[in-house]
Amino acid sequence: MAPKQDLALDVYFKDVDPRLSEGITYLAASKTLLWVDIFKGEIHRVTDIDNPRESHKKLSISARNYDGEYTFSKEYPERVGVVFPVDGADSAAEVDEVYFAAKYGIGRGRFSTNQWQYVLPFSLCKAMEYKDPVRLRSNDGNVAPNGDIYVGLMTDFHVDLNKSNEAEGCVLCINLKRGTVDLVWDHIYIPNSINWNPSHDTLYLTDSLNFKVWQMPYVNGTAQPDHKRVFVDFEDLKAEFESPEPDGSVVDVRNGNFVTAVFSTHKIQVYSSSAQLLRELSLTHTPAITCCVFGPNGDLFVTTASADVQEGKDLGPGGGLFRIPAKILGFSETGVQSSKRAPEL
Repeated sequence: MAPKQDLALDVYFKDVDPRLSEGITYLAASKTLLWVDIFKGEIHRVTDIDNPRESHKKLSISARNYDGEYTFSKEYPERVGVVFPVDGADSAAEVDEVYFAAKYGIGRGRFSTNQWQYVLPFSLCKAMEYKDPVRLRSNDGNVAPNGDIYVGLMTDFHVDLNKSNEAEGCVLCINLKRGTVDLVWDHIYIPNSINWNPSHDTLYLTDSLNFKVWQMPYVNGTAQPDHKRVFVDFEDLKAEFESPEPDGSVVDVRNGNFVTAVFSTHKIQVYSSSAQLLRELSLTHTPAITCCVFGPNGDLFVTTASADVQEGKDLGPGGGLFRIPAKILGFSETGVQSSKRAPEL
């Protein structure tokens, strides 16, 4: 049986009224930590990881600070599902420009100007013509080994997500340099974290509301969902939790281990590349664990959600970030790389 460990940790960082902190990303050259608040449409940056409060800055994404004419519907606010930052050359080069998946497409913004604009709308995908973009928003995603962006779309917060209806979500493959948007997988309720194994021949996709992580071949820069198979099934956790949804995850390139948050369960689980459960961690203060990433010294940084995402009445640690030291985990403290590549530009 895999070892289990309960952790009662202090919050590493919590902004004012955070709702749905996700998409945590570490950039090794500049030693920068970034994450998003999906519900509030914010991108957060910490440049001195040991002093997050003093080095924190955020970029808000809305029609109000759009650079140019905002031509998209303003009926519902902007969202930010995931960030694709461009790292600096070294620790002295501050990360300023970021690409990200917003409500209607891929955006680009700068912390220095607090402005942003769309660079590629999701509507360029012909297969999206039958979908109502106002009902959707971006969720998690990642940058492929060849520089493509993979991003999942799901229904926005104002839409009742009912599993008795056909799933409206999908996964898109986007190349900014070529200006292309292609459909990879349609009819998925909550497409979540996307990762590759260290040899870049396998793609992992989290299917949250089906309680599964899939694996599929990734050949010549192309995902092959027709050949997918289950990597990890979380159905067994239903005996203890009503909805044990796998959420954000990361593949440790040092050993191929798959580390995932399991929403609503307090849990972070570590699996081998052969899907063997190696370790289970529980953050006892909050059940809403959303994402995780390895940072400096091999520490694991974890995002969480508020207990009340839409109203923001949670006064506890929900929405904050936690830092789990590598020495507690027994993980290696060396060899940590950036958790995301830069997209092909």
